[in-house]
Amino acid sequence: MESIQINNFNIADLEKAIKNVLHEAVIDAVKDQINPEQKHFSLYSRMATAEILCISLPTLNEWTKSGIIKANRIGNRVLYRLEDINEALTEVQTANKRGGKSC
Repeated sequence: MESIQINNFNIADLEKAIKNVLHEAVIDAVKDQINPEQKHFSLYSRMATAEILCISLPTLNEWTKSGIIKANRIGNRVLYRLEDINEALTEVQTANKRGGKSC
């Protein structure tokens, strides 16, 4: 264990040093809370991904081959990241107009 020696140390300087250390610790903690995905990957198997997307395994295979969804391979296993699953989903554009044909 290291020993701490304080010689000719001003109290204001000590307070400033402690505030800086606490400030950095709080900033790091907040960054970890805001972006937890950067440290942990959520990987899903083919079966789990197909269940999330409500599709069959052959459809998932075709979507992977055509580039609709990105896959990662580890050995013989094919895994999908949660971010890639969410990117594959596209929003449906609906029209607010009712009635006949519009151009």
